[in-house]
Amino acid sequence: MLIKLFFSLIIIIFIFSVFLECDFDYLKHPLSIWIYIISLLLIIISSFLEEILRFKNQLSKKKFQSYEKKIKTINHGFDGILELDNKIPKWWQQLFYITIVISIIYFCSFFFTNFANPQFEYKRAYKNQLKKIKEFEKKQPQASIETVKFDKKFINDGKKLFNENCATCHNIDGGGNIGPNLTDDYWINHKEKTLIKNVFSIIWNGSKKNKVMRAFGASGEIKGNDIKKLSSYIYFINKNNNKPKNPKFPEGDKIIFE
Repeated sequence: MLIKLFFSLIIIIFIFSVFLECDFDYLKHPLSIWIYIISLLLIIISSFLEEILRFKNQLSKKKFQSYEKKIKTINHGFDGILELDNKIPKWWQQLFYITIVISIIYFCSFFFTNFANPQFEYKRAYKNQLKKIKEFEKKQPQASIETVKFDKKFINDGKKLFNENCATCHNIDGGGNIGPNLTDDYWINHKEKTLIKNVFSIIWNGSKKNKVMRAFGASGEIKGNDIKKLSSYIYFINKNNNKPKNPKFPEGDKIIFE
């Protein structure tokens, strides 16, 4: 009975994980718990019924003797040993059938589903990780001009955002195109005292002196935390004397920020 219980649980869990493609949280789901309970009760009832029938058969000596007579014997001949040709135990047969069922399920799931596919598992894990990151960022307070500071860890993310949102106007290396050069000391807008806050202010509020530069932050197009990453990247290429291939001519006033 214990063997039946153990392998029944394994089969149920296996079917859930293969065909429903869900996480291990489903083990705690009320529906799953009810399935386990019902399955266990059915197995226990069937096992007790088998035991009762077995007990009845043992009480009857005549039935037992007739059963013993029906057992075939194998005579090896050369050694004089008689071997009883007993039937295979039911628990062994059931275990064998279970392995066949599991092998068929595994074969079909492996070749006709995404089960055991490392690329699919990686993509699923990657999507789940992105969801968790988005949820985390939603809970985090957005950066503002009062709280923004330069941070090296935002440079790579800021570069990606820059290539997606700013490279068209400022060129891929920040040297300027329609928009001004971001790597020199000349600024059309210079309201703030520090460079990082000045850049954040321009991206958030846009530029009245340059109509092409719209208010990405005020319009909700880019969130405060992403503007912080953009500002860190622009601060980095400006302070590290990044030399673009074809820099645009200076625009605005020469300002040396802190």
